[in-house]
Parts: sequence; C-alpha cells; structure tokens
Amino acid sequence: MGLSPGSFWKGRSVLVTGGAGFIGYALATRLARKGARVTVLDIKSSLPDFALGSFDASKKISYVRGSVISRKTVDTVLTRKKIKTIFHLAAEAIVRRANEHPLPTLEGNARGTWVLLESARHTGSVREIVVASSDKAYGAHDKLPYREEAALQGLNPYDCSKSCTDLVAQMYAHAFGMPITIARCGNVYGPGDIHWTRLIPDAFRCAARGGVLDVRSDGTFRRDWIYIDDIVDAYLVLAQNTRKHAGEAFNFGNNKPLTVLHVLSQVKKAAPALRYRILNIAHNEIRNQYLDSRKAMRALKWKPRVSLVEGLCTTAAWYNAYFS
Repeated sequence: MGLSPGSFWKGRSVLVTGGAGFIGYALATRLARKGARVTVLDIKSSLPDFALGSFDASKKISYVRGSVISRKTVDTVLTRKKIKTIFHLAAEAIVRRANEHPLPTLEGNARGTWVLLESARHTGSVREIVVASSDKAYGAHDKLPYREEAALQGLNPYDCSKSCTDLVAQMYAHAFGMPITIARCGNVYGPGDIHWTRLIPDAFRCAARGGVLDVRSDGTFRRDWIYIDDIVDAYLVLAQNTRKHAGEAFNFGNNKPLTVLHVLSQVKKAAPALRYRILNIAHNEIRNQYLDSRKAMRALKWKPRVSLVEGLCTTAAWYNAYFS
C-alpha cells in the first residue's frame, strides 16, 4: 500500500473534522488503532454509539462538539491539542439535503474550509492537511473518466460546494505555501454508514426491515463505488506524502464505473430480501461520474484492494448485526 511504518502516527496529534460521520469515524478509528492522539471536531452530539470491529475507538478519541465555521473553536482546538495533522472532512455530505438547503451547505462546506485553513495558517504546529473534496467537484463533463487536471465546474448545490472547497484548499496551498493535499473520492460504502438517504445503506435497511427501496434515478446512472477501508488507506498515505505533493489533488476510486442497477443486483446477492422500485425522479444529479485514479496508484503506491462483492458481503454482515 505504500504506507510507511506505523511509527509515523504513534503519538501524533491528529484532528479529524467531521470525525463523527461515516468516513471520519472510520478514519479516526484507524488512527487511534495506530496510536495517534486523535481529536474529533463535529457538530453532532457525540461519536457514533457503535464500534467498528473489536476495537472501541471512542475511549481513545478526544471529542469536541463544535463547528468548523467558528474560528474561535478551531483556534482553540489547534492550539490546545498542538495538532500536527488535519484531516478536514466536516461538510454537508448528503446531496438531497444540499439541494433542499443550499445556503447552509455552502456555509459549512466552503466557509468551513477557509476558516479551518486560515486558522491552521496561523498555528505553528500543523505539518500536513488533507482536505476532503469529491468526484462531484468536477461537475458534468463530456469526457470521462475525470482526471485531476479536469475543470472544477459543479453547478448543482452540492457539486458547487465541493468545487469551492477544493479551490479554496488549492488557493491556500499555492498562495501561502501550506502543506495541503486534496482527496477526490468516488461513492464510498461500507460498515458504519447510517445515512439512510444513500443507496447502499438504505438498501440494506429496507432488506432488514421488509421495506421497499425507492430508487430516485432510472437506475442507469453510473458511479465509482469504493469500499471504506480503501478510502481510509488513501487518506493515510496521502497525509504521509502531503509535504511532497503540496497543492495537488488525487482521485481515489475503483476505475470501474457501475450502474445503480448493477450495484443493487450485487446487494441483492448479499441481502436476498431486498426489493426496490425505480422512481426516476432524480434532479440536480449528474448521470455519469467516475474517476481515473492512476495518479494515486503511480505517485502514492495506493490501489483499491476490496472488490465490490467482497465489500458488500462484509457490509451486509455489519448491517445484519446492526439491525439485530
């Protein structure tokens, strides 16, 4: 995987903004397992009430409830915790909510990024920052897959907010020489995702509870699906290489675009009780979005390890335990 020894993280003071969310909690858990001194900043009332695997990370994580749009809060955390590494994942992550509430989405995603980076700019302890962008930051392009040099032209509320996040991060890296890299990930799935508006979590919930999954699109939209452990690997290796690649963005995906219907056919093999219906009512969503991740494979020696079949089997087992 190109990861350097665990000694890089042992005892390191790390901040994960949005660390009570799906990807953030998985990342914080892995960091705690590696011996990092992990602080999570999130607007939620607490960390998730479940463990990921046998390791209970909640006892090893310092939790701060607060928002990244508060400069005072961010300054206090960075200074008191003497943070060396920042993973900035705090954001509105649900496309449907962004469509319904564009102003708080832009406030959290764009302003939250520049407040955090401005604070880090004036804090002497920070050594590397990884900012979570998204494949959605690219917006609609005729030429696919997306490569890192493609224009960021998100025109829908969520997509635009991620384009802004991405550009703000690039600006701080280039204008102020800050050690910032940017992660643009595909659709992440796996244990711990309880955002029921997302396709895979809702599919397993419907299968467990005897409901019918509503598919907003016509089922032919293509996306890049990638397992949570592969994305945590990506964040860790990117942080460890941030000073070498400051100002750069990296795509992280499977390089295998799949339709919604294909993904559901694989979910149904892991959860045979799944039933779904096609509504075809999606709006403000791009039909085809998928990534070229060869830059990360070449420069970071990263590659996805978990196949869709394997990942869905593991995910199904986690949801079975969760709902039981």
